[in-house]
Amino acid sequence: MVQLEEVEDADLKREQPGPFEESFGDDGDYTDTDSSLSSDDFDRDDDDDDDDDDAASFFPHSESLTDRIVALRDIIPPSTRHAIASTSASVFAALKTSALYSGKGLYVIGTGGLLVLVPYMIALIEEQQIVEMEREQKAREMGSEILSPGAQVGGGAAKPGGL
Repeated sequence: MVQLEEVEDADLKREQPGPFEESFGDDGDYTDTDSSLSSDDFDRDDDDDDDDDDAASFFPHSESLTDRIVALRDIIPPSTRHAIASTSASVFAALKTSALYSGKGLYVIGTGGLLVLVPYMIALIEEQQIVEMEREQKAREMGSEILSPGAQVGGGAAKPGGL
């Protein structure tokens, strides 16, 4: 007859590496990933009561923002990463194209404005100068008429009796 005997696996009894509940609060949503932060060489030392030292070695202060952003690769699935990358690439291409065409449009409007408005402004300034010269001429005529009311502007005296 065959007897069944239960054999316990030693790996199941060994404590798994990871964050400690008492040092990280009520964060029960932690899942193990392939990142360098959750490696197998992080072992909990039961004899040591310094949980803060373990946490400090687990999350180094020298970690930069770019390191944290790169570590997001482990969290975001590849299909989502691909969708985000393709969307951002298409938005960037659309912005680049619109900036290119708006720059060309501003160039056309600017040069067209210069070609049309500069001659117009020159003609307008000349017209204002002519009007101002006519006003000055009329003011001179009025001034000479006030000084000598009977004199003619032409320089000759009026002939009595007509022609």
